[in-house]
Amino acid sequence: MSKQPPKRITGKDNFSYLLLSLILLLFSSACVEQFFARTALGQSLVLGMTVVTMSIGVLSVKSSSFAFKSGLLLVLGTGVTAFLVHVLDFIGLSYLHLIFMLLFYIITLKEAAKQALFSGSITKNNIIGSICIYLLLGLIWATLYLLLMEFIPSSFNGLNGTQWQDHFPNLIYFSYVTLTTSGFGDLLATTPLSRFLVYMESIIGTFYMAIAVSSLVGSAINNRTNHVL
Repeated sequence: MSKQPPKRITGKDNFSYLLLSLILLLFSSACVEQFFARTALGQSLVLGMTVVTMSIGVLSVKSSSFAFKSGLLLVLGTGVTAFLVHVLDFIGLSYLHLIFMLLFYIITLKEAAKQALFSGSITKNNIIGSICIYLLLGLIWATLYLLLMEFIPSSFNGLNGTQWQDHFPNLIYFSYVTLTTSGFGDLLATTPLSRFLVYMESIIGTFYMAIAVSSLVGSAINNRTNHVL
């Protein structure tokens, strides 16, 4: 009995893999906070999860050679930095890990937007892609908050821990609460720069919903019109 060849990721289902990897990152970060908060094991798990998610993202969104090669380099840089920081104890390089993550999320969001929102067609994959973009926006701002905490530790009230890995789950939560303009108030931005990032995320989150809906509806109308003609 011949073996079936492994299924390849294509432009028809790539966002499903990206969405699963992003949800896995969010869920596993919550589990780390629940069971391994502020421990060496928890910090290792957070580092590992970010590298794994980025690796899946590279394979999922590869609409251009530049994006694919840049993603690979950023994943490699993130992995090397994680090894230097956690294994060899180069704590001063922690911010590099965050910078690599931030650049990767931005490139992935850009490539996902071109395929999901501005392709001129509407499919199940495009709808899933628009969800991925929303999740990526939250992760981009969570990473910005973490970078700000690296340089201005007093940027937020209500956080415990000394390494950015300790703050990662809480600032992800804070980012999505801000993105959806829920604003529960259990974590507070206390400096001008952190407050600037918070209200910019709220504004962009609101506008993204309007842009995504109008783009998908417009694509659906165009498809229907072309089909009739």
